[in-house]
Amino acid sequence: MQTTTVSLFRYKGFSNRIWGMSMMYKVKEPLKNTPGVQFFKPLGTGSGSGFSIIPDFGVYGVFIVWESEQLADNFLNSELFESFRAHSEEQYTIFLTLNRSKGSWAGFRGWVASEEDIENGPVAILTSATIRPRFLLSFWRMTPRVSRELNNFAGLVFSKGIGERPLMEQATFSVWKTKTEMESFAYQGFHRKVVEETIRRDGFAEQLFARFIPIKAIGSWYGTNPVQTVLEK
Repeated sequence: MQTTTVSLFRYKGFSNRIWGMSMMYKVKEPLKNTPGVQFFKPLGTGSGSGFSIIPDFGVYGVFIVWESEQLADNFLNSELFESFRAHSEEQYTIFLTLNRSKGSWAGFRGWVASEEDIENGPVAILTSATIRPRFLLSFWRMTPRVSRELNNFAGLVFSKGIGERPLMEQATFSVWKTKTEMESFAYQGFHRKVVEETIRRDGFAEQLFARFIPIKAIGSWYGTNPVQTVLEK
């Protein structure tokens, strides 16, 4: 079964943070030559847990779509991953299978959906968009309120703003206790108004909505493993 991983690395100290930033470029060649990689994106992150125009220079990561879970597991035991481990204070990898998707990310549409039911379990959401230049100012004016609502919303387990290109490419990855709680955030409040305004003004040049089923989470984030804790309940 096709498996997707979101790996985040938290760096401490100036030299390690510079190393993490440099891997945004340096990781590309080894991943291109790694067996089973179907798609990947090096990730910078925004400050806090949601949308933010201010970068988080202490957290970088990588998003990878694998041919199988076994190949994804192998990555965590590879020399490449060990180099991340050696420079970072914490490593956190969430394993996922796709439930459904709409759109594309950097042209990638090669998702393979699982038939597993998600009605009663945790779900993960990836929304990615390339923002048209004429919509940049409007978009970034709206995002602080969306982030505040996200951080305070019932059912949120984990979230982080991610992306490869600052300002122009924005993505958010979030994990929720249930599909119902996720949909309450997505279709109510200010977030819904932002979606409607974006559609009305055709603000995105490319966008992706992908809903995943979390399989497992390995490592820790600020000393805890929030996703695995929810999966084991």
